[in-house]
Amino acid sequence: FEREDARASELRAKQGALTVEREGIEVRIADISGQKKAVFMEAFEQISGYFADIFSELAGGTAKLTLEDPQDPFAGGLIIHAQPPGSRVYRLEAMSGGEKSLTALAFLFAIQRTQPAPFYALDEVDHALDGVNDERLARMIGRQAQHAQMIVISHRKPMIQNSDQAIGVHARPDGSTRVTGIRWGQGHARAVGE
Repeated sequence: FEREDARASELRAKQGALTVEREGIEVRIADISGQKKAVFMEAFEQISGYFADIFSELAGGTAKLTLEDPQDPFAGGLIIHAQPPGSRVYRLEAMSGGEKSLTALAFLFAIQRTQPAPFYALDEVDHALDGVNDERLARMIGRQAQHAQMIVISHRKPMIQNSDQAIGVHARPDGSTRVTGIRWGQGHARAVGE
């Protein structure tokens, strides 16, 4: 009996220690969850503010970001509301290709301003844009390029004219390709080789 009683006491002590450890872990998890939510909400508010400003500059309309469940942001999704000039508020899936591009780019640039990366590669992001919006985008990318290197693949004249350097690839009649570069400077272009 004494041996079994000692063993039971030892097991009760271990159980008590495990209960205390579990409670400590639960407190740390709650702390970390609270910090995670606070950091997320701070970033969300920053991105949301930048998004509204950038969308207004790029598309000329109004836009905002909302959370499906602001009390528990990790349980729901993110909703993008955008209103191009002269139209009602759209959900992203109801927009034209150009409107979707501008909205997505405004979101990307808002994230970039909040959490910058050293460079960005954009592949024909101006493809669905009309001339006016393409020029707005080219100017915006020029401003963003002051903070990060922007590599943009484009066939559009405004984007190429607003770049610091352009590299062209074109097909020759024999099926081979030729690479040429153009460096812009002091109002004129200068070829930099093949």
